[in-house]
Amino acid sequence: MIQTKRLLLVLAAGMTVSLSAQFSTSPELLKQHVFYLASDSLLGRGFGTEQGRKASDYIACRFSQAGIGPYQGDYFHPFTHRTGILNIRGRNVVGVIPGSDPELREEYIVVGAHYDHLGWKVSDGDTVVYNGADDNASGIASIIEIGRNLAGNAESPGRSIIIVAFDGEESGLIGSTRFVEDSTVSPEKISLMFSLDMVGMYQAHGGVDLHGVKQMTGREWLTGELAAKHGLVVRKSDGQVVQRTDTAPFGNRGIPAIHVFTGTESPYHKPEDDADLLDYDGMALIVNYLSDALLQLSRAESISDMQPAEETAEKAGIFTPGVRLNLGSGHHEYPEAFYRAKSIFATQAGLFANIRITRFLTLQPEVLYGTAGSRHPDGKFRTHSVTVPLNLLISNPGRRGGGMRTSFQIGGYYSYHFAGKTDNGAVDFTAEYNDRGYGITYGFGFQVMRFQYGVRFQSALSGLYRDGDAERVLPGQVYFLMGFTF
Repeated sequence: MIQTKRLLLVLAAGMTVSLSAQFSTSPELLKQHVFYLASDSLLGRGFGTEQGRKASDYIACRFSQAGIGPYQGDYFHPFTHRTGILNIRGRNVVGVIPGSDPELREEYIVVGAHYDHLGWKVSDGDTVVYNGADDNASGIASIIEIGRNLAGNAESPGRSIIIVAFDGEESGLIGSTRFVEDSTVSPEKISLMFSLDMVGMYQAHGGVDLHGVKQMTGREWLTGELAAKHGLVVRKSDGQVVQRTDTAPFGNRGIPAIHVFTGTESPYHKPEDDADLLDYDGMALIVNYLSDALLQLSRAESISDMQPAEETAEKAGIFTPGVRLNLGSGHHEYPEAFYRAKSIFATQAGLFANIRITRFLTLQPEVLYGTAGSRHPDGKFRTHSVTVPLNLLISNPGRRGGGMRTSFQIGGYYSYHFAGKTDNGAVDFTAEYNDRGYGITYGFGFQVMRFQYGVRFQSALSGLYRDGDAERVLPGQVYFLMGFTF
């Protein structure tokens, strides 16, 4: 509480001193940036493409014109990302506005946005370009003009401000991950990070979201008094580090990271995400607000009360939903006769969720429709079921934002069989066969970006027949798993 009061006093003093720092961002300049970056000529700014490189050249040129200097003598942070047999060359664009406070200037606030998008495709003989105006030419235009505001202001920031355009976000947060892993700026010296990802739909969204802002000391000033000063509506604010954008590699290192966002009202990840749809007046409002916030936060004695990364990861309870398709085979085991019946095709499809407990442990509940069975004395035996597996995944931490994460899973399942048939007719679940079953599951898998693959073994502990004196028959399945997380 004492720390919070101290920050508020510093910020209040900063507001008194900087009343003259009334930023007036040009919507027309924002529009010029977006219309170039989201033009057909850049073919969607794909990661590792010539057009992506042209976009980074444009950004570096605009940094220079805006008065944002190169960080350590060079605007570019090049890196190579290996995927399969390919080495993809990417590069972040990094500029700096040096701090003026002798005690704070070796600390940094990072303001970032990704400049890559989804590229292009050929459909019915035509080239279809994913221009990515809102996602994320809007963010790049905004950080250029934030940098212009801060570099040209009479009052210099206290902490140094890093302005960075990340490459490879759409391919798995690759540029921001490499920025952190390569210690382009030592993570220990970064006090705060803002990521502007899709900020072009202020009016349509009814304001701006500040995800992660509640990690900060004195956040009430940021979402209340300062927002009111600029006439800005903060629609949502929370303390969550968003894992699906460039905040993740910073937040996972214990750096408070705020995602600035105006929703998915634009044609998200569609070719129709064009420059003429954006709200440039709303973008200018956000830029003015963030410029003011950054100036004053750069002079604050303390910014964050965020816990260290390990504790944050363990307590976050991050919930990630997804869809699942499993393909495999089913069979019946006859343990008393030491016999296994011939297999038939089996499949499952449905929903799952990853609930992260720690960096190494994830709880994975699922709800699946499935059909399975076996060869049987009455011919082919097949059931239709709703199955609810619950597995614990034990994983390696993986590389944040694009590396492969491997896991071993173990758990159990419960099934309700609502229909079935054999070659002789319908299965009788009222008298002969059990309509419920349970058992154990185990397997292994891996995740690359949003895609999950693996192998799962499902073994029943409950028998096929209702009659306890009947021969014991245990259903079993083996599945190849495919999943996609949102």
